[in-house]
Amino acid sequence: MSSLIPYLTFDNTKEALAYYEAVFGATDIQRLPVDANQASNFGLAETEAENATMHAEFKIAGTTVLASDAFGGNSKINDSIALLIDYDLNNEADTREVEALYERVSQHESIEVAMPLAEQFWGGKMAVFTDKYNVKWMLHGQH
Repeated sequence: MSSLIPYLTFDNTKEALAYYEAVFGATDIQRLPVDANQASNFGLAETEAENATMHAEFKIAGTTVLASDAFGGNSKINDSIALLIDYDLNNEADTREVEALYERVSQHESIEVAMPLAEQFWGGKMAVFTDKYNVKWMLHGQH
């Protein structure tokens, strides 16, 4: 079965990983730095390679996100795209994990909450917030 996995680029993915771990409670963080032998392929000096990220992966509320450095490309994220974490309100563990994520991030000074997590007219729960990298996150709980 095919799946769609978000792949973000940052000016400094190593720094972004630390942010998502500290603020979002990201888990299963894996980071592949650029090898010194491959630095020139990425337009880097050998001394810059260790801090550059060729590929990374992490989980937020059980959802996989992939990332890498932009390597001079565009790392600007616009607000026309959002990452939606859809969770099952009938699954107690799922609900606890996602709602704890919201409580954690909504209190952080780098987060701009556009819609607090609340019951919606369609019977589900929804929240929308943007992080310091301009990534818009949506949490959606449904029965």
